Amino acid sequence: MRPILLTASLAFVFSTAEWASACVGCREPGSDTIARESPTVLAGWAFSWSVLFMLLFVFLIIGGMSVYIWQTCRRLDRAATARGAGG
Repeated sequence: MRPILLTASLAFVFSTAEWASACVGCREPGSDTIARESPTVLAGWAFSWSVLFMLLFVFLIIGGMSVYIWQTCRRLDRAATARGAGG
């Protein structure tokens, strides 16, 4: 049943891909179109990269805080284990 569902889902996604195409301002221009595109399109391209850059930092901050909490909990568990075994 699962291969049939997967195949049908993929067929649906690929058959409707044309409906979901991006507008000119949202598409990433190629290297040959950068020279002849309007500044509006280039601003959209820069805006897309700035959004990705901001999202990257959100994940880096959350990931860094998660690692710090994990290391602190691990250190506290080791200290509690050492006290319980030694006392």
